[in-house]
Amino acid sequence: MRHSGRGSSNFGIDFAATGCAIDDIGDAMTSHARLGRSLMRAILSGTIQLDSSLDMKLAHGPVPLYHQLEQDLRMRIMAHEFAPGDLLPTVENVCERYGVSRITVRRAFEALLADGLIVRKRGVGSFVAECKNDLRSIQLAGSLDEFLSTAELLHSELLGFARCDPPPDLAVALEIEGTETAKRLELISTINGEPVGYLEIYFPQAVGELLCEEDLRESGIPVIRIVERKLGVNVMRAEQFIESDRAGAVAGPHLGLAANDPVLRVTRVYFLASGRPVEAVLVRYHPKRYRYTIDFVVPDGIA
Repeated sequence: MRHSGRGSSNFGIDFAATGCAIDDIGDAMTSHARLGRSLMRAILSGTIQLDSSLDMKLAHGPVPLYHQLEQDLRMRIMAHEFAPGDLLPTVENVCERYGVSRITVRRAFEALLADGLIVRKRGVGSFVAECKNDLRSIQLAGSLDEFLSTAELLHSELLGFARCDPPPDLAVALEIEGTETAKRLELISTINGEPVGYLEIYFPQAVGELLCEEDLRESGIPVIRIVERKLGVNVMRAEQFIESDRAGAVAGPHLGLAANDPVLRVTRVYFLASGRPVEAVLVRYHPKRYRYTIDFVVPDGIA
């Protein structure tokens, strides 16, 4: 079964920021990217030497702090200031040197972890990953509204809704700290009676408490739209990662697959304009009933 929407499948990372016009955000992100590339060329050519003892305070503006921090750490790793196998500074140390919060540091580390630049060892810390040439990461941007419009094609069955301790990576994405718990929604989505996706949706405790099972039984309406209605505000952007995985012992039976059968795994986090994350989705899609279609076009005015 083909499930895709024109333009919605080229959905990747689309940054927005609080109280800023879209054009301003785009200009700021473009300038930031150009600066990063210029610095990278200077670093690799030896014109600029990075000093690991140098404190760097990040600027508040349209470019999120965690993205500025991620880009700076990324350049330091690529310039081998932090070499493969090196232990990165602790979260507390980075907080002090850059003048940012623990949540900002964790989100930056999570982005580097997702791109395979660092690895995490429980109880020890984060290390620069050994160089690998077998992973290619591509970022695309698309319309969130168009992406969500495809949900009407799916029928969802509620399997469970309860408080839980979220997986560590999603706890970081949702900025959940300490003893705070999350609410977990478990769904199976189908088309024409055939299972398409097994969904685990996590909410920060304050958001999850606003929801009830009756709300979540509304088929054909994306859960994030229900969250928007409860909060009285709209989400402004989402980050999504698409990877291969195994079905697993829990999702497999729901999808009619063995635990070791391959699936398409999608992780998606929704943010308000303030940058506050309100929902994290982990979906395992049946490999024969779900696919993404991307249209590549030439911009107007370019022959």
